Amino acid sequence: MTPVAQPPVCPPHHWEVTSVRIEGVCHYHHRCIKCQAEKDVPLSASTASKWVSRHSKAKQ
Repeated sequence: MTPVAQPPVCPPHHWEVTSVRIEGVCHYHHRCIKCQAEKDVPLSASTASKWVSRHSKAKQ
């Protein structure tokens, strides 16, 4: 009998996010709690324009 290959645990990943400083630049450090995958995303990649309020002042 041949061993059955297990399907990969991820994706979707289940990220645990912390902050780290790499070469003086702040990054979000992501680590998947299921498969231990890791990635670092510069804090500057999350611009304020992505977090615009739905209730803008233009609607007033």
